Amino acid sequence: MSPNRRIFGRGLAVLCLVAGVALSPAARADAVSDARSLIQTTGNALIDTVNSTGPVAQKQPALQKIVADNVDVDGVAKFVLGRYWRVATPEQQQAYLETFRQLLVYSVTGQASSFQGASFKITAIDQRDAGTVVATDVAVPGKPPTTVQWVVQPVGGQPKIIDIIAAGTSMRLTERNDYAGVVSQHGGQVQALIDAMRGQLARLQSSTAG
Repeated sequence: MSPNRRIFGRGLAVLCLVAGVALSPAARADAVSDARSLIQTTGNALIDTVNSTGPVAQKQPALQKIVADNVDVDGVAKFVLGRYWRVATPEQQQAYLETFRQLLVYSVTGQASSFQGASFKITAIDQRDAGTVVATDVAVPGKPPTTVQWVVQPVGGQPKIIDIIAAGTSMRLTERNDYAGVVSQHGGQVQALIDAMRGQLARLQSSTAG
């Protein structure tokens, strides 16, 4: 089981279906502009970090900051855990959030070398109920181009990435199904998921360090 294997797996790598609200034309324009700016800035930062010199492990702090600044990590984590968030103890909730944050960063870090020389461009922006969807084409030397859609929503007054869609598949929905399967297999025990996530994190840390 690899509970966090797909987060940021196909774009550069992460997410709560949000009820749509009627926006004025000006508000929609602002949302589109904010989303475009966020994805352009985030994509550039990811690619610059990936293409920088030095071992992958040394790039982790920069990648961690990019993720923390631009992704609604805790919102994604709670969505992914779904109904089991309410049955987890406060201690389990905190342990889960912390492990999820680390897994997300290591998932991105672990794939950094696969995206050397990558470039991207924004190809379309669409306002939907789930958020502002920014479509991008990601090109990696020697690999077929990949279309990645980034879903952006305002969180705390700032635009944040809440989902990534690759090959028509929502990353957060996929993770939600995976996580629910693990908990269900263990009689609804959230601790079993946390233990599995910690095992996955240890393997990623070992791989990155190597």
